[in-house]
Amino acid sequence: MASIQYTTPEGATGEIELTAEQMSVGRADDNMIVIPDGSVSSHHGELLLTESGWLFNDLGSTNGSKVNGEQVMQIPLASGMSFVLGSVDCVFVGDVTPQETAAAYAAGAAAVPTSGYGAIACDASARTGYGPKKKEKGGSSAGLMVLGVLALLACGAAVFLFSSLSA
Repeated sequence: MASIQYTTPEGATGEIELTAEQMSVGRADDNMIVIPDGSVSSHHGELLLTESGWLFNDLGSTNGSKVNGEQVMQIPLASGMSFVLGSVDCVFVGDVTPQETAAAYAAGAAAVPTSGYGAIACDASARTGYGPKKKEKGGSSAGLMVLGVLALLACGAAVFLFSSLSA
């Protein structure tokens, strides 16, 4: 089965088997292929199995996709071909013909990864360089509590004042 091998600038590596005819690539968890590196966009691109073989389409990523240092929007993939997503080096490994792979999918091959990197949950602690910082808890809640107590006291005073005026 075809796969993508990658190496991040920090040296983390992975191999993802291509188990569907269309697979999204990016660092967000909702992608079929998750590459946990800050230079890879949340939804960087997609891999497509066409009649002529595998194709990578860049979806307008921030840091782009490159072949031989040239930025490209579409990459027809051949076995052993190197390309770069953001700052992550990738190599396409194809061990069967596109027709054999398409026939396997037509025969009901699983579209969900069952082995390799795509089958395990991505360790979010390995991710760097994106997303909002967590907000610290505390600090402002004491002021809100004081304000709430004052509001209750004001309501109580208003009820007392109106009840004494009515009597």
